[in-house]
Amino acid sequence: MSEPDLTKPTRQELRGLLVIFVFEVQKAVRAFWPVFIVIFAQKKLLSTSMTIPIVIGLIVLLLLTHVILTYLNFYFFVEENQFILKKGYLRKKVLSIPLERIQSVNTKQNLLQQLLNVYSLEVDTAGSAGKELKIYALSGSYTEYLTEFLQSHAKNTHEEGAESISNNDAEKVILKLSPSDLLRIGISQNHIRTGLIIVAFGYQIVIQIQDLFKEETDAYSDSVQNVIYSSGILFYTGLAIFALVGSVLATLMWTIIKYYGFELTRHQQSYRITAGLMNKRRVLLPFTKVQQLNWETGPIKKIFGIFNVSFKQAVSKQTKQKQVVDAPGCFQHHIESIRGELFDHEEWPDDGEKIYAHRRYFNLLWIQRGWFPAILPSAFYIYEPLWLIAGGSWLAVSGLYYWMMARKRYFQFSKTQLIVGKGAFSTVWQQAEAFKAQSVDFRQSFFQKRRGLASLRVNNASGQMNIPYIPEDVAYKLMNYLLYRVEAANKKWM
Repeated sequence: MSEPDLTKPTRQELRGLLVIFVFEVQKAVRAFWPVFIVIFAQKKLLSTSMTIPIVIGLIVLLLLTHVILTYLNFYFFVEENQFILKKGYLRKKVLSIPLERIQSVNTKQNLLQQLLNVYSLEVDTAGSAGKELKIYALSGSYTEYLTEFLQSHAKNTHEEGAESISNNDAEKVILKLSPSDLLRIGISQNHIRTGLIIVAFGYQIVIQIQDLFKEETDAYSDSVQNVIYSSGILFYTGLAIFALVGSVLATLMWTIIKYYGFELTRHQQSYRITAGLMNKRRVLLPFTKVQQLNWETGPIKKIFGIFNVSFKQAVSKQTKQKQVVDAPGCFQHHIESIRGELFDHEEWPDDGEKIYAHRRYFNLLWIQRGWFPAILPSAFYIYEPLWLIAGGSWLAVSGLYYWMMARKRYFQFSKTQLIVGKGAFSTVWQQAEAFKAQSVDFRQSFFQKRRGLASLRVNNASGQMNIPYIPEDVAYKLMNYLLYRVEAANKKWM
């Protein structure tokens, strides 16, 4: 098959009209769902049997017209080292991204796209506020060629990029998750967080139903309250068990949906990650654009010996969470392999001295987040013993939690790299190269200055690495050396 001409203005696949229509319907529903509920809930507004079909027909007709016009006025092409996208029929819009500014090129497939055998393509830059350059319907071969072309053209000409694409190096599979791996990953996730999300989501749904059908819910509220009060502790025990089981099942389901078919491969000087069941995603991640590598484990993960690895790229504040690419279920040898490819093994700080946060760091955390919340309701302690029990329990639990957090805070440093350790119940490691630091903030409160302590915040293009409550002289030396490495480095930071 001949290579496509990327300089020629190209439309999306014709069968992608259905995909675009579905996306526009989703946008309309998200934007106007309260209006739709109010209209269809008011019988006076829809008095005849033909009114509802007529309203739905008009809405569908308007959306179809909008989708067809959007499709006909949507073009993309490459011109003079610029990737250009033109769209819009009432308000014309031209997006132009220099090829060397492209941060990542990701592809996705939801269920409908998988049925139609088309792909979505998203192009991100480090300074963009969102994924404005998004194409919804491309063929598989065209998507693969365009992705390779855009990623390989940091500062190359079209001919140089074409040579890079034709250089078909063998791919090396680093990690491939089986169904049993997904089961272990799902079991080791944070089920408490999932349970809280389910409770919050369910509570919002109940509130919305009560607002819409106030008369009907008021008629049953008294009987429901009576059942709860009469059941007593049995009701709350059953509710807790139900929430726990629901949380575990929801986490397992979420893990399977997100990571089904997960595969991490190395292709030339990039990682390629493929994963997803209902929304299949494919991310190409060049080594040079990884600003920071994080890996973490927790109590249950330790039993299975697995880690979660996150590759952090250059991002804007608005898209920070979108730019974190993760690889779950990694073993120790996977982490060693990934670190060896992203960082110079001879410069790893692992054998260097671990400098821990001062014990005053624990005092600060416990006073601010433990004692203050416990003291605030102290007026109730005299009249209600349960408040006193709750306050004492909070002090004990928060003290244990922040003690665990303080004892895991440390950093290690070599000539070129920095590792920061943190966590409480889980343990997180962050590693970055010194020359990729964007800035270093030196922070020192009045209480820190009296005790000769200070805190550092090392900012890079993907976020920050915090080093709290270390000796003041160490903080100054580390800050000055990091800034020196940034000035002296002649490597590309992305």
